[in-house]
Amino acid sequence: MTDTPTTMAELRERISSSYAALEHTIGQLSDQQLTMPIDGSWSAKDLLAHIAAWEQVMLHFHVGDRPFEEVTRLTSVPYASTPVDQINEAFHQRDRDLPLAQVLQSFHSSHQELMTTLDRMSEADLFKLYTPAGRGPDSSGRLIDWIIGDSYDHYDEHRATMERLLSA
Repeated sequence: MTDTPTTMAELRERISSSYAALEHTIGQLSDQQLTMPIDGSWSAKDLLAHIAAWEQVMLHFHVGDRPFEEVTRLTSVPYASTPVDQINEAFHQRDRDLPLAQVLQSFHSSHQELMTTLDRMSEADLFKLYTPAGRGPDSSGRLIDWIIGDSYDHYDEHRATMERLLSA
């Protein structure tokens, strides 16, 4: 979906629906499938760690106003000057050796933290103008756009990749 939710209830529904679809896909995969490379690249486990990492950035950096380097523990990867692909690779290097059980636990707890955070936010909070610390006005938008990008849009994007394992 490309249209932006207009209420908190609609945002929560889209997040919950997309998360449930991703959980359904994960539930169909064996531990072996979750840890094998997809198309010679990242595994489903790597993608789940990646989703959780960006969800934590959204929760604690974008919403919580904590420093990016503190949230990510990537002290040599400054948010303001590092391209997203390089940040993604830094997350991958940081998390790739984590056990599957730990990644799954982080993925689930991060989602629960998101839903709890949304409980404490107002609709006005969602639609406030926001520019991430260290970024210029070309990165400005509404806070909801960052929440969408690091929740249901991200779940859908990587679920599609993981579903290729089901037909392999």
